[in-house]
Amino acid sequence: MGKKGKKEKKGRGAEKTAAKMEKKVSKRSRKEEEDLEALIAHFQTLDAKRTQTVELPCPPPSPRLNASLSVHPEKDELILFGDFFV
Repeated sequence: MGKKGKKEKKGRGAEKTAAKMEKKVSKRSRKEEEDLEALIAHFQTLDAKRTQTVELPCPPPSPRLNASLSVHPEKDELILFGDFFV
């Protein structure tokens, strides 16, 4: 009769461990979702800073002849070649 009681406890223990594992998995998934949401928000702020355009007031350039305007291959800049003033 003593053996039958042990079997029942083992069954209960398996149920308890299964419940604990489910609880751990749900906690991990919640953490991962929170971490993922935080990462997405962080990258959105970085992207907003990177794509923000700032206009600075400056005087107009002097008139030029035979000048060419080229795009810089690596930076977001325009290059003006030719210094022949009018």
